[in-house]
Amino acid sequence: MFNLCSTIGYLTAFRWWLALVLICCAATFIHAQEATESKSVGDDMFAGTQQAASDNPTIKPIRTDSPRDTLKSFLRLRDELEETLQTYRSSKSRELADKLQVIVSQIRALLDLSSVPPSSRRTIGVETAAYLLDIFGRVKLPKLASVPEEESFDDAVSPAKWRIPSTPIQIVRIDEGARQGEFLFSKRMVIVAPRFYKVIEDLPLQTSLPIISWHRTFPQMTGPMIPAMVLRSVPQILRNLWLDTPKWKIIAVVLISTLAALLLFVFHRLINRRETENRVGFLLRRALTPIAILVVVWSLNDFFVNQIYVSGAFSTVVVDTTTILITAGTIWFFWLAILTIFERIIQARDISPDSFDANLWGIGARTIGTLVSMVIIGNAAQNLGLPLYSVVAGLGIGGLAVALAIRPTLENLIGGIMLYLDQPVRIGDFCSFGDKNGTVESIGVRTSKIRAIDRTLISIPNSTLADMQLTNWAKCDRMLITTTIGLRYETENDQLRYVLAKFREMLHAHPKIDSETVRVRFADFGQSSLDIGVRIYALTRDFNEYHAIREDVLLRMSDIVKNSGSGFAFPSQTLYMGRDDGLDVERGETAAKEVESWRRAGKLPFPRLDPGKIDQLKDTLDYPPRGSVEAGSLESQVWETSEGLSAEPHDEDESDRELSSQKRDDLS
Repeated sequence: MFNLCSTIGYLTAFRWWLALVLICCAATFIHAQEATESKSVGDDMFAGTQQAASDNPTIKPIRTDSPRDTLKSFLRLRDELEETLQTYRSSKSRELADKLQVIVSQIRALLDLSSVPPSSRRTIGVETAAYLLDIFGRVKLPKLASVPEEESFDDAVSPAKWRIPSTPIQIVRIDEGARQGEFLFSKRMVIVAPRFYKVIEDLPLQTSLPIISWHRTFPQMTGPMIPAMVLRSVPQILRNLWLDTPKWKIIAVVLISTLAALLLFVFHRLINRRETENRVGFLLRRALTPIAILVVVWSLNDFFVNQIYVSGAFSTVVVDTTTILITAGTIWFFWLAILTIFERIIQARDISPDSFDANLWGIGARTIGTLVSMVIIGNAAQNLGLPLYSVVAGLGIGGLAVALAIRPTLENLIGGIMLYLDQPVRIGDFCSFGDKNGTVESIGVRTSKIRAIDRTLISIPNSTLADMQLTNWAKCDRMLITTTIGLRYETENDQLRYVLAKFREMLHAHPKIDSETVRVRFADFGQSSLDIGVRIYALTRDFNEYHAIREDVLLRMSDIVKNSGSGFAFPSQTLYMGRDDGLDVERGETAAKEVESWRRAGKLPFPRLDPGKIDQLKDTLDYPPRGSVEAGSLESQVWETSEGLSAEPHDEDESDRELSSQKRDDLS
């Protein structure tokens, strides 16, 4: 039993659904009437053009059995197009418009448009046909008797083709697909025809019409619903082409589309202004919006294409936008429909909305909705020329053998998703991976492409790249400069101290060096040098600037070493020749006597020092060295402390006096 609110929700949704169904029926009836009257044909369906030609006895079917038949059909259609267009320009009628559509469709059927995305085949087909009409009206064509027949080509020779003399126009036999065995104008005509026309466009056009070019005449045409008086009232400035379409057509399309969008927005607000507690009624009412979008978009697209007659690049924009909107509306409608069905199941089984079962049903509905959406998106992508449909289809293939076969692809797909989610690197980042360095150029579905330093392009599977240790140099806040400076062994200790001090002063003063990270130390006695280790950070993230900073620092270090009177060491051997004065006998005897005294006293420090001696020696050396800045500050602190102790009242005990005396002795 549904409550009163649920019943009201159903009635409200039913009322809106009934109104929309009536609108859809009316729109469908109008389109059916137009289809019956116009007998319009499909964009690339050869059978459709043949059927339309058979329905119209004034137009003969085309023949594509040989290059001669194809060229003959094209020239015949050109003559019929000129004759029909001449009459149409003087008096518009639906019959003549239908005949023009059939003729243009038949001309497009003579072209191989298999390489063009389905959504753009009509536009590109018309453009290519216009360029071919311009070319054939300017060049001298061979006699039809000299054009080869089908028997002139051997079946073993592939591809069989014939080129019109003095032109790059080729008629090629199709060896596969639905048009197999037919001779059509090559698929390269989409590119070749416009280029060749630019070469010969100054030649006069041989035609009975008062035109100078076919590809400029087609964009100015309109359907029978646009009165001739409207066209005559359009200023010349708005007749000029922009995106291969007259400006007034673009303005009309934009204004009509904006008005339709506003009406859809108002419709959406009206049907959703009332809240309802019934989930099913709410979803049914929400589904009215995508249905309205589909009806409006289909109707406007038909009006723009067949009445206003958009063309060229702007036509591609209109068709692609229509495809995207229809895809979005279809996904929206199916998503709401699936949610409505599952919500109705939950209500019929009296499942609590907050229960686990209800959530499980909701997950199932969204999973199915996601899969359906992927299929719809894949189909739309195919129409737009994107290779996404094959990916979507591949994800649905089952079976163990197929799963094993596509396992690397799935791993790379998941790896790509992980790279997008984690974003260890982004496009444009300079990174290190393995033993290679490079800049990320793209992260695709299967592989990522990295441009190496030597300008080679490295393709890495996403699964491999996701598992590798990546060093992203673009995300570092500072760049490390590390080097070892080797000085000659003849360098005196004070010279070495001078070099160390001047190195540190220079690095602390450098505006591009992080002063907090400066580390310059006498590191080691090398085989042929006194090694100074330098480790600093440059305040930059750009590699070019990093190398400039490094160069500047090294040049300044070179000047400091030269100013110290020392020099850089290099692997060498020095031979010293002199008189051997032998060992110092007196000092040797003194050292031996001291060791003998240790032995007699039982204090020989081997294998280790006496613990008491260790305690006595602890912290007796001066570090930092006496005379340094830090040592001076420590001595002053101790001295101040000692003075403070001496200034205490006279009632201090004996231990305090001994401590003060001991500290003074240490300082002395």
